[in-house]
Amino acid sequence: MYARLILGWIGVTAPLVLWLAPMWLGFSPQRRQSDRFLVDEDIWLYAGVTAALFSLVFAHRFLGAAARRFRRPIPPILFVTVLALAVVAIGGLGSWMVFSGYGLSRDEDLARFGAQMLADGQLWSPVAAPWRPFVAALAPEFVRFSSGGAFWQPAYLPVNAALQALGGLAGAAALVNPLLAAVAVIAAFAVGRRLWPDRSDLALVAAVLVASSSQVLTTAMTAYAMTAHLAFNLVWLWLHLRGGRGGHLGALIMGFLACGLHQLIFHPLFVAPFILQLWLGRRWALAGLYTAAYAGMGVFWLEFPTLSLAWCGGAAATAGGVAGLPGQVVALVGGARPPTVRSMAENLLRFAVWQNLLLVPLAAAGVAPAWRAGGAWRALCGGIAVTTVAMAVLMPYQGHGWGYRYWHGLIGSFALIAAFAWGRLTDGLAPQPRQAAGAVFAIASAASLTVLFPIEAAMAHAFVRPYARAYRAIRAAPVGVVIVDPGSGWYIDDLVRNSPDLANRPLVLRGPGLTPTAAATLCQKYSVAELDGPDARRFGIRASAVPGPDDLWAQARCGLGRAKAMQLAPAAGSP
Repeated sequence: MYARLILGWIGVTAPLVLWLAPMWLGFSPQRRQSDRFLVDEDIWLYAGVTAALFSLVFAHRFLGAAARRFRRPIPPILFVTVLALAVVAIGGLGSWMVFSGYGLSRDEDLARFGAQMLADGQLWSPVAAPWRPFVAALAPEFVRFSSGGAFWQPAYLPVNAALQALGGLAGAAALVNPLLAAVAVIAAFAVGRRLWPDRSDLALVAAVLVASSSQVLTTAMTAYAMTAHLAFNLVWLWLHLRGGRGGHLGALIMGFLACGLHQLIFHPLFVAPFILQLWLGRRWALAGLYTAAYAGMGVFWLEFPTLSLAWCGGAAATAGGVAGLPGQVVALVGGARPPTVRSMAENLLRFAVWQNLLLVPLAAAGVAPAWRAGGAWRALCGGIAVTTVAMAVLMPYQGHGWGYRYWHGLIGSFALIAAFAWGRLTDGLAPQPRQAAGAVFAIASAASLTVLFPIEAAMAHAFVRPYARAYRAIRAAPVGVVIVDPGSGWYIDDLVRNSPDLANRPLVLRGPGLTPTAAATLCQKYSVAELDGPDARRFGIRASAVPGPDDLWAQARCGLGRAKAMQLAPAAGSP
């Protein structure tokens, strides 16, 4: 059994490490965020996880003796409840202790942007006329504009923002994702009970693997939509397996919401193998219902920007620089070049080291027998496969990520397959070796929570802290406008964030979105500060790999002249 776990881990991860060896040995230039994560974090985490797995294998006999001495069974429902509450507590506290209440990425900021817009009762927010010429600088990416820039809206679908808005109205915005992560833990257990009606222990294994994932816990501290994807996928699966009119109707309602979380593509990739399974099983009526329903959901959510703008009385929406799904397919197809392979290798290795120590070894041991088992098991494997292929073609580079976020909605699938493998590996053992195996699983999960997770949370904190300090300095600046130079440091663009009603002061603009005339106009009307390279370095932000503004921004800076009102400095009390 233990040899299979070690072989599974090495078999899955060693090819990734060997492929990436030129990068972490320093033979390739580090120009991307995933390269930085690999060299500074993931390769060291990989060495530690590998050493920990070998240590557990060698210590299993001692652990078995300890298990016989101290074992006290806990009712499964109570155990899962405690797990879920722990996840809520860790996620809620971590949003401040790890991330200082700051949403690092553009995705997180747009969830906040959309939540504020929806809380104000708007599907599109009007842009005040004086600021319409500046919209390209006020919202540099992932924002849609109506013709003329009169209205704007996040380029993501609204359900995650709606969840964040509900949390904000309840005064508990920081608890939305922790609560969703807890739902995922409970749903993993509930799905396990459906799959193993007489084996609550295997359902518990699945729930523990979800709850002890550093990726699940850390992402629960953010406003990323991925936590909702994980929870919604598992709830959908429970409803689908429950069956009957209520179960399938509930699954379709959940599917509609999941498709609209932020990007349409993720949930249908999870669901598609289950619908195919219905067709292959000749359940014609049900297969037709699901197929027609998801086709309708797709059309609705693809047309949502136009429909919502028409509802608001606006003109036809323009893309605002953000390509739709068909455009992404055309632009990124043929991406199976070495950089794409490298990106996916970095993503998968990062995923492996941000999970429970046993998740990947067990999932590796369980994929083949799960596929052979057919039914829901084959569909779970299929969802992982089609998502991986789609991401390799459409979005091979994830940028920020605590683990691999494009697989986040599938962590429940991995956990269920791993629990399936655990049952196969331990069912044939005698009582004493089985107790030893249970002790190995318990210690691995405890180590994942008390050793691996704190290390990775500290890494996340160290990465986010400079950006949180810089943003607090921007918020505290006694000026009307702060202009950000995107060439001054890594991901400085993400500091350009404003309220949908533009009521915040100072307003933050991206330099290259300004013409020289626009820059001069701002200096005439407002006090202006610039966040430039020295500011970024003082906050601790890493210098850009390709520094230097573009030509247009170089000209616009001449429009600023010497009117820079102040040098940004860390705000008092900054984390």
